[in-house]
Amino acid sequence: MTSPIRALAIAAALLTAGLAVTACDSGSPDGGKRTVVAFTSDSPLSGEALKQAAEQLRHRAELLGFKDPRVSTDGGTLSLSVAGAVDNRTEALTHQVVLEFRPVLATAPPADSSTTPSSAVPLPLRPQFQALDCTAPPHPADPSTATVACSTATAQEPALKLALGPVAIKGADIAKSTAVFDDRSAKWGIDLTFTAAGATDLTTLTTALVTQSDPANQFAIVIDGAVASHPAVMQPITGGQALITGSFTHDQAQTLAAQLATPALPAGLHPATP
Repeated sequence: MTSPIRALAIAAALLTAGLAVTACDSGSPDGGKRTVVAFTSDSPLSGEALKQAAEQLRHRAELLGFKDPRVSTDGGTLSLSVAGAVDNRTEALTHQVVLEFRPVLATAPPADSSTTPSSAVPLPLRPQFQALDCTAPPHPADPSTATVACSTATAQEPALKLALGPVAIKGADIAKSTAVFDDRSAKWGIDLTFTAAGATDLTTLTTALVTQSDPANQFAIVIDGAVASHPAVMQPITGGQALITGSFTHDQAQTLAAQLATPALPAGLHPATP
């Protein structure tokens, strides 16, 4: 992938004047210099909802590696104060990742313009599969229906168009996520621990796929509409854990893990305008 996950599309929301304010605090571990960024929500927050949002924002900032994050609330606005600079990580603080596990139905190279897509592609999906443009930005699809998506070429495998079944496991089924370095592949990845329901669904999915022929023995890990990876299932996955690997840098793996670990941020949370 060009960026290992176009999925992560956390493209550089550079701070505009007025969104970040540098202040001094003698209690800061960074020489007293702190940056304050204010956030607001499209729907007003108050009471317990505001308190929970403040804690989740602080927790995500901590997981993203910000130093000494503190969050205060005032009139429905959340003010995040961190030691040092925020740089270009503002969007990462509020982005809501859409993570899905979908069974793979069929694959084809992006340049394949065949007028007769594989019979494994559901008939209603064939025009969409044939017309799929892997250079266009990805978008999440309806989780209850089959869809099409693209992977991006890596050193190990070429880019592919994929026809995918409905979502089998969703991001809400993840209980814990941690950025890890996988010694076997020498790559950064995200170690996922699933909820009890998610672990059951993962075992059910992989038990069904292990009996299928390639590529129907694969499941796609889809992040914000882009396929991060689509491993083949060699044996059922039990125990409720899985590892996502790809062309992640350490920062990208840390960001995605932090976002998956803190899904309870309010929808529509964004930096407050000056």
